[in-house]
Amino acid sequence: MYNMSSKNSACDDEDEWFYDSIKRYKQLRMFDFENVIHQIELTDPRTICVVGKHKSGRDEILELSLPEKLTVAPSHEGLVKNSDLRMKSGGFTIAPVIQMKALWNQRKVIVSEKDQIGAAIYNLGSEDSDLITRFGSLTCDLVTPLMALNNQELVLLTTRTKRDLVAIDLTVNTMLYKLSVDSTSETQCGFEPSFVSENLAALCERNGGSVFLHDVRAGKMCGNFSPAKQNLGNKNIVTRELWTVSTGYINKTSSSSANGENSNPKLGLLSAMGKLLIYDIRNTDIAMCESDIGKFIDIASRAENANGRLPVMNFSPDDMNRVSLSGFDENVYIYDASCTETFKTIFVHDGHVRQSDQLSCCVTSHMWYKENIVISASDNCWLHCWQFIPDALS
Repeated sequence: MYNMSSKNSACDDEDEWFYDSIKRYKQLRMFDFENVIHQIELTDPRTICVVGKHKSGRDEILELSLPEKLTVAPSHEGLVKNSDLRMKSGGFTIAPVIQMKALWNQRKVIVSEKDQIGAAIYNLGSEDSDLITRFGSLTCDLVTPLMALNNQELVLLTTRTKRDLVAIDLTVNTMLYKLSVDSTSETQCGFEPSFVSENLAALCERNGGSVFLHDVRAGKMCGNFSPAKQNLGNKNIVTRELWTVSTGYINKTSSSSANGENSNPKLGLLSAMGKLLIYDIRNTDIAMCESDIGKFIDIASRAENANGRLPVMNFSPDDMNRVSLSGFDENVYIYDASCTETFKTIFVHDGHVRQSDQLSCCVTSHMWYKENIVISASDNCWLHCWQFIPDALS
C-alpha cells in the first residue's frame, strides 16, 4: 500500500532543506502512499487508522503500526532499529467517509459515511484476517452525521444541515435522547460537536461560529456564546464564514498523555478565513487569545471534497498552550496560545511540498502523538511522522 523510500531530488534548495532539518527535527520520517490520506486517528499507543481515497475511487481504511522509533521511551530509542510504518489490516467502506472515530483499544472504529443514515462500526483486522469489515451500526435518523466521542461510552451525533443532536450510549448501542437546538441564525446550518469535558459538549454552528454548550448528564443546553458578537483586531468578525471547533479536553481513555482530565480545558474556534480564537471555557465572554493568522481557504474550490472543506485544528495533549493548524496550504503551523494579544509561531512543518513534482500541495490532516511528535498527511500522497524542536525558530 505504500513505498517507504524517499524521492530523491537534485534541486539544491531541497538538499539544503534536508540538511537544515537536522537542526529543526529530532525525528523526521516520510512515507509514500498510493492513497491521498484525509483523516488520521490513533487507535492504541502504537497504531493509527487512516482514511484514504483508493485509485478505484472508493474510500479505504488502513490500520498502520507506527515505527518503534516513535513509540518507545526516549531512553530506549537508540536500541530500536525499526523505523518503518507497517500495514496491519485494511478494508473499503460502503460510501465516502465524512468522519472516523476510534474506539480506544477495542479494535473498532465508528465511521460516518456520505448520504448514509446513522454511523457504521467497523472491526479492525484480527490474527486470522487482515481485513477491516463492517460490524454493525449506530441507528438514528441523522444522515451523514458529525460525531464527538467521550470515554468510549457516549457519542454525540449532529449534521451540517439540521439543528438536531442525538446522544447514543455505546455500551448498549441505544439512543439516550434527541433534541433540537433553537438558534437565531438566519441561515440554515447545522453543528459540529466536540467534548469540552467529560460531561460538557460544545456544538459549533458551522455558518457563523456560534457555540452552544450542552450538558450530557441533564440532556439539555446550558449556555451559548458567539465570536460574531465580539471584535477581532478592531474588525467585526464575518458571521457567514465557515467555522470549526476543537477543545483542549483530553479523553482519559484514549489519550497517550499522562495529563488526564484538564482542570482548565480550552476551546478553540477557527474559520476558513483564518480567524482563530481560544477560550477558557470558564469565561466565554471574551477570548483569551485571538488573531487573524493571515491564511484562508477557498471553500468553493473544495466543495466536491467532503473530507477537505475546513482546516484542522488540534491542541497538544502535553501543553494546552500549544495549538496546531493545517489545511490552509502545504504546512502544519504550531502556535503558542498563551499570549492574549497574538499567537507566537513555535514551529512550521514545511516538508510535504518537498516531495512533490507539483509546485504546491495541501496538508489534509494531522494529529498530535506525544512529546512534540505530530503525524500529518498531504494530498500528494505522503504521510510524515515528525518530532520538532520547539526552539528551532529562535
